[in-house]
Amino acid sequence: MKQNLLNIGEKFIKHELITGSFYIFTGSLIANIFAFLFNLLLARNLNTVDYGAYASLLSLFILIGIPAQSITTVIIKFAADYFTKNKIDEAKVLYSRLLKLSIIFSIFIFLGFVLFSISIKEFLNLDNIWYVILTGFIVSINYLGIVNNAYLQSLLKFSFISFTQIAGGALKIAIGGLLVFLGFKVFAALWAIVLAFLLPLFFTFIPLRFLINKKKTMDIKFPTKEIIIYALPTTITILSLNSLTSIDIILVKHFFHAHDAGLYAGLSLAGKVIFYFTSPIVSVMFPLLIKRHNLGKDYNSLFYLALILVAIPSIVIMLFYFLFPLLTINFFLGGREYVEISPYLGIYGLFIVVFSLLNVCANFFLSLKKTNVFIIIGLGVLSQIILISAFHRTFFQVIGVSLIASSVIFIILLAYYFKEYGNFNRIIKAITFVNNPRN
Repeated sequence: MKQNLLNIGEKFIKHELITGSFYIFTGSLIANIFAFLFNLLLARNLNTVDYGAYASLLSLFILIGIPAQSITTVIIKFAADYFTKNKIDEAKVLYSRLLKLSIIFSIFIFLGFVLFSISIKEFLNLDNIWYVILTGFIVSINYLGIVNNAYLQSLLKFSFISFTQIAGGALKIAIGGLLVFLGFKVFAALWAIVLAFLLPLFFTFIPLRFLINKKKTMDIKFPTKEIIIYALPTTITILSLNSLTSIDIILVKHFFHAHDAGLYAGLSLAGKVIFYFTSPIVSVMFPLLIKRHNLGKDYNSLFYLALILVAIPSIVIMLFYFLFPLLTINFFLGGREYVEISPYLGIYGLFIVVFSLLNVCANFFLSLKKTNVFIIIGLGVLSQIILISAFHRTFFQVIGVSLIASSVIFIILLAYYFKEYGNFNRIIKAITFVNNPRN
């Protein structure tokens, strides 16, 4: 009995979803720790004006970088299709064309920042135009790295991705600390980010040398039409998913007092820890599903496993939020006036739990090219906006609307899944996946 349990445990730990998620989670966790220390370094060594300038530039970078997520998803889908079908020539053509397009696109982004640098400088009340230009360079590097990162995911190079995340974080804090010590202030932060993005980008070419060095053996047409057909609804889906957990913050900022809006933003930050903790599982699941589907292997068990792996820690954290809201608020937000939001933490955590499970379902369908789910998710977000606009007297109403909207979307997607793929026998088979985890 003991030996059987050990065998089951060993197979579970070696499952590709578990190991891949572990690598991505570890890389993300360490990189986030470095990011926290980097921001702490800046907050303690820059004056409030300089730190405010850096924070506004960082927000601009995040805003412009949102489309990168949908682009990455599209590339992973097509690259993983080619690799699992051993169509290396097609993967090479796609890589070469996308890399050229990303270079051109990155140049245009940088030129756009240069062209509008004066306007951006004045809008953000900055005292140096080079802050804007450097930020444009950072955004350009970010988009330049999309193709390589997507290809690494499609090749299931999760340990290498984790390495680049950790290396980038370590470089950022080391270089940033040195430049801050030398008195470069805001430039210290920006140049640290530039080098932390640029050096790992060079590393990502190493495991892709087989594509770069591969000679063209046949004329292959670039699948422009297929990419557009997949990319448009996929982009809408991903933007809608992002909106589910961000539109409430924007509407609260519009309808509530500035102080209350700040409290709600803090609530959102603490609540989203649930999503950040489990999101690596979805990142790993996506290319694995494509691989299994293309090879004709059972992909339903992988979907069920992902749901379980997301659900269990999410529910545990949510219950902790319900039981110890003040402790959580003090830990993440430092207490102070944020203690006012402690009664809302548990219910907000429930909303994020449902959203995290919904995110698994949405990515499952996207991996199988079932892009029509964009209609369901898009309509759900639209209903969220309309209902929050109508019912926003309290935080409970706002959170309740978001919870209902995400729950309805989740239930509809589950119903759609069982209609298309699910049956009782498959569920029973999936539950016993540990007996043969690689099938």
